[in-house]
Amino acid sequence: MKFLEEGAKTNAKTSQGVSFIELREQVANARAAYDLISATWPSDFPNDCREDFEKALKGWSLSLDLWSIKINSDGYPWPIESGIYDHTPFLNFAGDKLIIKVFSEGSPYTSSIGKHYLPYDDNISILFSIAGASFNSGRDKVLLAIQ
Repeated sequence: MKFLEEGAKTNAKTSQGVSFIELREQVANARAAYDLISATWPSDFPNDCREDFEKALKGWSLSLDLWSIKINSDGYPWPIESGIYDHTPFLNFAGDKLIIKVFSEGSPYTSSIGKHYLPYDDNISILFSIAGASFNSGRDKVLLAIQ
């Protein structure tokens, strides 16, 4: 129940607005609660709940990673082709839901014209959405199992 509470708080904060520091702390709280139940997972609970919860935690963590990259790059959108940051964890997680744009003519980043980048805010929102849906799916399965 503690994990369901912490996960619900994380979901609420990501949908209503949250600071980076507050989200980092909330995800740590959810992770700690999950680590405890993961070690004592009841045998009568469906394993797909566990997969949903792990996907939610991964999505929240990736959101923090992308947000951290945004902060550390002063908001400069990094070209995927540069190899500065590895975009594959985001792509593997979000698949075709991930937004990838191309620097175009007139861009203030002239050395990057024609290169692909991940818009930070759009993709952070997408990661929040996928994580939230996964958490809700797992929560619903757990609540059904304990009825």
